[in-house]
Amino acid sequence: MTFGRVLFFMLLTLFLSATPGPSLHAAQLRLECPEVIGIGLPFVVRVESDEPLDRLRVEWAGKTLNVPGAGKTTVEFLLGTDVLKSRPGTETLRILKLGLSPLAVQTSILIEQRDFPEQRLTVPTEMASPPAAVRERIARENAEVRSVLGAVSPVNHLVLPLMRPVPGEVSSAYGLKRFFNDMERNPHRGLDLRAALGDPVRAAAPGQIVLAADHYYGGRSVFLDHGLGVFTVYMHLDEIKVRQGDMVEAGEILGLAGQTGRVTGPHLHLGLYVLDLAMDPAALFFAKQSQ
Repeated sequence: MTFGRVLFFMLLTLFLSATPGPSLHAAQLRLECPEVIGIGLPFVVRVESDEPLDRLRVEWAGKTLNVPGAGKTTVEFLLGTDVLKSRPGTETLRILKLGLSPLAVQTSILIEQRDFPEQRLTVPTEMASPPAAVRERIARENAEVRSVLGAVSPVNHLVLPLMRPVPGEVSSAYGLKRFFNDMERNPHRGLDLRAALGDPVRAAAPGQIVLAADHYYGGRSVFLDHGLGVFTVYMHLDEIKVRQGDMVEAGEILGLAGQTGRVTGPHLHLGLYVLDLAMDPAALFFAKQSQ
């Protein structure tokens, strides 16, 4: 064998040993979510991985959510938009898998405008334009609510579909353009359900009571934390039957329906918040999603 051929085979051997062969398994993240969502609606995000997930970093609408993977290969969580805080247009959803083998996946979601009807209500003057004497109270209560709804607990108690807290029909839908005594106010960012005075109000899903208080606008209210930034809120109660810190199951009685706060009659105001964005709870009553 000539020197040239020996040198050729030596170089070929070095090249093959230094060049990795074809990968037998390339880890991937797969993302399932809607391509289009109406403004004010929640939606479920599903992330699948070829490898067990440790933790996900979710970036959506200027907010960040850390989702524990708990060693699973599939994770689901809730996101959405707000009729007041969100705008029509394209929004990017980005998911990062953190840990020893970081991965990323992203998609664009089109937020579509929806048309909402008007609702005109007549309320006592002090409710439409609160007197100066109670403005400090309102500001203090608003700060308390923002602090509660801005928190993100790292557990996920949410079970879908949501259970209706009272059997009554919708009396005021989400997104209504509201006028109090002919003065325009923020759109309705919850769902009013018909209920008689004293009707039991039940938890829409499992969670922890993080606030039970009497507020100027909401009256006697209960805030239920379902984890990962998801809350349901029950307002205008006649009586509260739970205490802050209690863990409750879906269907457990939280209180009795009433007409406390700014109301024109007894009913339940049900709010749904995800990362402090108010969404339409009705969209999740009959959603068919696995947990």
